[in-house]
Amino acid sequence: MIARGVDLLAVGCDALEYADEPALFDLLSYADPDIVYVLREGADVRVASRIRRAFDGPVIAPGGPATCRTETVAGITVVFADSTDRLENRASADVPPDADYVVCDDLAPTTDRVALEASLEGLERIGEYQRESAAETVFCTGSFPAGYDYVWHRELEEGPVRLPVRGLGPIRRSGGAELARLRLGADGSVSVSSVPADRFGLGALSGVGPTTAERLRKRGYDSRRAVADASVADLRSIRGIGESTAVEMQRSARAMAESRVIRRTADPVAPVGNDPLFVDIETDGLHPTVIPLIGVFDPDSGEYVDFVDSDPSRTDPGTATRAFIDWLAATHDDPTLAAWNGYGFDFPHIERFVARYAPEYREYWTEHVSTVDPYDWAVRCDNAVLPGRTNRLEDVAAALGCERAADAEAIDGRTFAKQVRRLIEAPDSEDPTSSVGEPSPTADERCRPMDDTQLESEPRIDWERVRRYCEADVRELAAVYDALVSADPANESVAMRSPGERGGTTDDRTDSTTQTGLADFDS
Repeated sequence: MIARGVDLLAVGCDALEYADEPALFDLLSYADPDIVYVLREGADVRVASRIRRAFDGPVIAPGGPATCRTETVAGITVVFADSTDRLENRASADVPPDADYVVCDDLAPTTDRVALEASLEGLERIGEYQRESAAETVFCTGSFPAGYDYVWHRELEEGPVRLPVRGLGPIRRSGGAELARLRLGADGSVSVSSVPADRFGLGALSGVGPTTAERLRKRGYDSRRAVADASVADLRSIRGIGESTAVEMQRSARAMAESRVIRRTADPVAPVGNDPLFVDIETDGLHPTVIPLIGVFDPDSGEYVDFVDSDPSRTDPGTATRAFIDWLAATHDDPTLAAWNGYGFDFPHIERFVARYAPEYREYWTEHVSTVDPYDWAVRCDNAVLPGRTNRLEDVAAALGCERAADAEAIDGRTFAKQVRRLIEAPDSEDPTSSVGEPSPTADERCRPMDDTQLESEPRIDWERVRRYCEADVRELAAVYDALVSADPANESVAMRSPGERGGTTDDRTDSTTQTGLADFDS
């Protein structure tokens, strides 16, 4: 069993500039970090002070003279250095020689505009640090976005040293930046999850921005529980909130405060009588050139089975797909498959790979296999309100009480995709951080080692860990599916009544953090 690791929350002050005290407490409760790290870029002492007041744990923030600080959690040592210069002072008690992780925002991308080569500021100093370490250290920096994952190399007199570098900065997605939560494993593994910075406190509710949140607070609705217990008429009386917004806001508040799915309609999630198999695919990116793993969970038998190509290649990328479709046809005549965002990702790519690499099963796939997408049903078709801060599977599952084991959290999909690309890319690839068919990398993502041939020394993928990650996904999907099916649409009419009519009171304004366990959704 893999140790839990260190949970590090990396925050940018600009993202939390307008976060009030309840929102900060909500963020910290959600992320449940061991350590909070305040990024250097845009650092604000006021925000850092508010975080310290809200968090009963180490808060590492820039400011004052350059220092090093060491934190040890579960036997894992993390050094926070304000400058790479500080790493040279090995004689100092605050710079241990064999840290598992070193965090320093001085590590930043640089470009030689004449030679058109990318490099890393501070590479020489961390190379010297690594040379004197008995074990490999992972270096983290807020100068790269979370999800940046690359192994640099430095040529020293004793030979080349490996320098794994991971990003901590906000992940840029449509709609704004997202805060990163990283799990730093005892074995050097790093998994990343993120959430929009404005999805905390009242801002987590649909239809509530900073202005509306302030108006709600002034009227006494200072928690999601309070909004859930309010009548639609009361919410409508607040300036800027109309009928549809009030209803949507209340539904969202009920889903989050009560940690459950709120059904809008009685439309079935799947055709009656079809109990689905739950499927997830792991690929080399958003536009897959290979599908090295397909996982399937059968809730009737409680069994998980997967199909793994542990030596994926561009020349034969359909190995796992052929094994999967052969097994499916042999064991299920007319199966129904369920995948989260399956219509947007899993199913089109499976169909494409079946048509190309297992054409003899194409008719079976198109004529006998049915598909269900719970995400599409709930979100795109507007049939249900989900309790997660986002509609990502892991957020919805966590809100429903699904807790992943530490060994399943030791990797994430984006990190795995990069590992697969490295495994199958030729050493002389023009850009080993990109993948065929994917969007062009950013300047940060193009930053790479000076000697690309060193990539041949990269460690191979821990397939057992990836299999556990995929199994966790499909089991969580099954739990979310059961929650969607078991939610009672008849109770939706309750949302239109006042608290008194529902038998409740308006006295309790405390935000509920009670979560429903998986057992509550067993069929």
